[in-house]
This record gives sequence, structure tokens and C-alpha cells, in this order.
Amino acid sequence: MEYDLDSGAHSTFSLHYHLILTTKYRRGVLTEERTQFIHEVIRGFTDNYGVELTNLDGEDDHVHILFRAKPTTDLVKFINTVKGATARRIRNEYADEVTDPTLLRSP
Repeated sequence: MEYDLDSGAHSTFSLHYHLILTTKYRRGVLTEERTQFIHEVIRGFTDNYGVELTNLDGEDDHVHILFRAKPTTDLVKFINTVKGATARRIRNEYADEVTDPTLLRSP
């Protein structure tokens, strides 16, 4: 069996992660176009964190993100960046389509 291992100065590793992000209230707002948009957003900053995006797929209410990382990767910062950037960019790009006035809370 052949393993795809990475190595550092004093270690050998192969770290694969599976991250699942759901939409707010599990609303079905993700289309194929929006999933591709999320893929492009995430790919834009993977190099900054030393992450290799392996696969991204999902359905209308969630996205599966498979990625590889190094042991020195700050996963908390990477995941917070993924969540914040994708949510912000989707809201900005598709604001009129994803905002449902019936789900908004009144002050």
C-alpha cells in the first residue's frame, strides 16, 4: 500500500480534515453556482495557511470541505476565516436571493 506522506525536519505526517459547514437554519440556499463560488473563495486564501484543498462538494443546505494541512497550521484561524469569508461573500454577492424576511428577527 502506497501512502501519500509529507515530512518535516523531524516528522512524517499525513493530516486530512473533513469540515462540514451548514447554512443558517439549514435553509436550502446553496446552488451549484454558489458552491463553486465558495470553492473559489476558499482557494483564494489556502496558500496563506499552508492548506491544500482536496475536495469541496455539498447539497443545498451544507458543504463538505476536504483538505490537507501541516502540523503547524493554525486550524482555528483557518476555519474561522473560511466561515467568515464565505458567509460574508455569499451575503454580499447574493444578498437579494438569500435574505428571507420571514426569518429575520425584529429588534
